[in-house]
Amino acid sequence: MNKYTAQVMPKSEQKVVLMTLLSIEDRAAADRVVLSETPGHLVKHHPSSASLLRRIGEDAVVRDYLATFASSEEGARRVLMLTLGLAKMARYEGPAAAAALGVAAWCALSLGRWEGADSLALLSLDAAHNTLAERVREMVAGQWFAEVLNIESDFDTAAVQQCSARVLHELTETRVYIRLY
Repeated sequence: MNKYTAQVMPKSEQKVVLMTLLSIEDRAAADRVVLSETPGHLVKHHPSSASLLRRIGEDAVVRDYLATFASSEEGARRVLMLTLGLAKMARYEGPAAAAALGVAAWCALSLGRWEGADSLALLSLDAAHNTLAERVREMVAGQWFAEVLNIESDFDTAAVQQCSARVLHELTETRVYIRLY
């Protein structure tokens, strides 16, 4: 036991709360941009685009929520174009650009655009280190090796879409937390 767990908080200072990993505010901001009529190349003109760009650079949960739109072909196409516009807004530099490009790579992967996904993942890693881009590169490499060795790949676009749907559930599922004051 360490010094932080040795003391027990009085029950009067504990509160049980129901929450999701993704905050209501972050989900609303992402949905406002994704579900708007704004074309991807004009996303910089959307009033919520700057805050969404900032949040995906700050919080992997928000970035991952944006990537969950890749669970459908239509969603993947939409978010691919939007995230390319967001990356351009960030001048392809820093954590926000890396997050946007990582999501774009994931969406390209969902659409079966292996080469494009790999190129976007490399651009993402050039902007800043991020695990989503690394995962995309691993998946592309696995696909390439499967083709070279003429064996069945461990995944396909359906697996990427299923993963996106599973992550959406995990991010938006209500959970019980104990808040210590």
